[in-house]
Amino acid sequence: MNFYELQGPTTWVDPPATWSSTSLDDVEACPRRWQLLYSHWGVLDCFPVRQHPSAIEGQIVHEALDRLTRACGLRGNPAFGSAQFAEALTDAKFFPHFASAVTEWQRRLAAHPRPGPLFRLRASGEELANRTVRLFRQQYKSVGQAVAETAERATTGPADFNALLRRKRAVSEVKLTHLGLPFLGILDRIQLARDGVEVVDFKTGKPSNKDRMQLLRYALLWWRTTGDVPVRIIAQYLNGSESWPVSTEALEEIEFTLATQLPLLTEALSARPAVARPGSGCPACPVRALCSPGWVISEEAARADGRGDAELVLTALAGDHGFLARSRAGSEIAVVYEAPVARLLSKHVEGQTLRVVDGVWKERQTQLELKVWSEVFVVNSDAATAEAK
Repeated sequence: MNFYELQGPTTWVDPPATWSSTSLDDVEACPRRWQLLYSHWGVLDCFPVRQHPSAIEGQIVHEALDRLTRACGLRGNPAFGSAQFAEALTDAKFFPHFASAVTEWQRRLAAHPRPGPLFRLRASGEELANRTVRLFRQQYKSVGQAVAETAERATTGPADFNALLRRKRAVSEVKLTHLGLPFLGILDRIQLARDGVEVVDFKTGKPSNKDRMQLLRYALLWWRTTGDVPVRIIAQYLNGSESWPVSTEALEEIEFTLATQLPLLTEALSARPAVARPGSGCPACPVRALCSPGWVISEEAARADGRGDAELVLTALAGDHGFLARSRAGSEIAVVYEAPVARLLSKHVEGQTLRVVDGVWKERQTQLELKVWSEVFVVNSDAATAEAK
């Protein structure tokens, strides 16, 4: 069956055996979105998200910033241009990253399973490197810490973490799993301050309450593994940091929440499909065409913004380059497309319910033009109506 005719995954993904802070937040935000993204679709191991070249270029830049931010943070944020900064560049494989990332993404785009335009990245690795350096220079704030505070990677087991920390005063990339819960985390940096242990995570984005929650979960892992309650948690951004004190009571509350939350999320993912949680993120959701509750929000937002997401019932074929359809509001819509687009479309029949993603409205939203980047999903109208209610 054609990918665009599938009504759901061919093999549903199982709930995570061990949760991370990211998977926990993603599933809590919308169990169905996580489930649809990571399930099998025919021969595809996961939902084949189609990304625009500009978004991919931004992702390459962000990954490089993230790697360099961590490498600098592990060395105490050395001065720009110093020997320690040069070591951070080398450790992060900063400049080689761009050429390899561009090559890999060009390969992925050329082999992408969803039909449409043959996307290619427009920027070279060198251009992306220059863009990243400019961004880093604008935001990076050296704190001038001593080289002695360079963190040593934790390559030993949990039993040795405390001894290593006391000897080196800072350790990095500490992978810990909770002793009684299916939850793990990789802690960027653990450092020994005058008054106790600090848990540090390096961030390239804007401050968020999620950062504090993630760090509290990491502090819990350190406490349960070593027996030491960290005195504070620190989110280190490029241009500064935020810190919060830690208490046993706070960690016990986080642990209680995890113990309650993880079974509920596991149970939510056991449903096929899982519950949807429609909200402000629906209009940009990559699986919105396959989620009726989210689609209602997405379509209304798209129409208000003039974007061409629309659910239509095909009422009459009109030659090789279009058809007539009825919108959910009952309006007649003329759907038109040129020959190159016609070759990409599945064969549609009268009475089918279709969800068009990224069409282009014309004639005061009475005509919807399909472009080579537009997509048309066939949905089960009865099931979609029942679910949307």
